[in-house]
Amino acid sequence: MIQIQNKSIEIKLLGFSGGERHIQLSGLPEELNAPLDVKTDLLTSDAIIDLLLLDNALSNHYHKKILMNLEVPYFPYARQDRVCAEGQAYSLEVIANLLNSLDLNSLTVWDCHSPVTVGLTGAKNISPVDIIKTSKSLMANLRDEKSILVCPDKGAVERCTRLKEILGVKEIIYCGKIRAPETGKIIGTEVLADDLSGKTAIITDDICDGGKTFIKIAEELKRKNVDQVYLYVTHGIFSKGLEVFDGLIDKIFTTNSFPQKEDKKLTVINYKQNNLNKGEVR
Repeated sequence: MIQIQNKSIEIKLLGFSGGERHIQLSGLPEELNAPLDVKTDLLTSDAIIDLLLLDNALSNHYHKKILMNLEVPYFPYARQDRVCAEGQAYSLEVIANLLNSLDLNSLTVWDCHSPVTVGLTGAKNISPVDIIKTSKSLMANLRDEKSILVCPDKGAVERCTRLKEILGVKEIIYCGKIRAPETGKIIGTEVLADDLSGKTAIITDDICDGGKTFIKIAEELKRKNVDQVYLYVTHGIFSKGLEVFDGLIDKIFTTNSFPQKEDKKLTVINYKQNNLNKGEVR
């Protein structure tokens, strides 16, 4: 369902046996005079096509281009923000061009992986600060005297510095990659700190996919006698499941940008851009 001028509109989506997608709208108002607010999760190729079909169906019904205020929590293909090797695609540019073909009034994304996204689309990027502020429990943990913020790599330094300055975090510790001198290949992770007895370490980043980086950091933190290890990521893909963190990461915080299964160590921040109905579920 979507809301158009305070009226619920039914959307039927289906896939044909040949792989094509199909959309059917019903209950449309006679006129549409304001931009249409659409929040969608573009987590599959089908979802991207469905959005394009929605735009086309509305344009055909009203005989004009329809302005949209589009919100896409996890912006797809942002991790391929350049051509990394010969023969590869510039995937972010492809999806940006597709969305730019829509008549967008605005585009909003959450804690996007690459700033190139904003350059290509003009999107408003919701910062992790704004998201974290809606979680009372995560805020309390970050501001606790015993808590330290863990920066997982060089790419997260600016993010962690901003979190420290704005949210009142007491201390940041940094991690580095250990490389073999002969090949330059990454062979380990180091935590640039001494004894961390009595501390709660809170690792933060924008995305967790399989979790290997965070597992290795948690192992090093445990070796340095940290009391507890927490993880906050805006986008929890968790492609290897949450059980891979058992015995290493005590609490995990993430948003509702991806569907999540219930787990005793997981807290989901139900973030909404307009701050309505925000809350947390375990």
